Amino acid sequence: MATAQTWKAVGEFSKLTQVSVRMLRYYDETGILTQAEVNKWTGHRLYSVDQILRLNRILYLRDSCLERKSVISLCRLIYGKVRSQNMEKLKCSFPTTP
Repeated sequence: MATAQTWKAVGEFSKLTQVSVRMLRYYDETGILTQAEVNKWTGHRLYSVDQILRLNRILYLRDSCLERKSVISLCRLIYGKVRSQNMEKLKCSFPTTP
């Protein structure tokens, strides 16, 4: 988990990554880059600087001439529920050790 000093508000994160606030909100709505925290007093989205690598991967896929739906599907596969479900299936397929 990131420390308090690594949290960035959506506007700061936008400036740091040169991705518009509108795109960050879109990525949040689609579930491919959700905020790391929400400020409990203001309700503002907070992002961790650790999320920059994930955002760069999303931007790489987007800039690779893939359709928007394909980028979303790939990101969900890599980061989303599909991955955790597949990992659970994989764990079940291996015999347990005594």
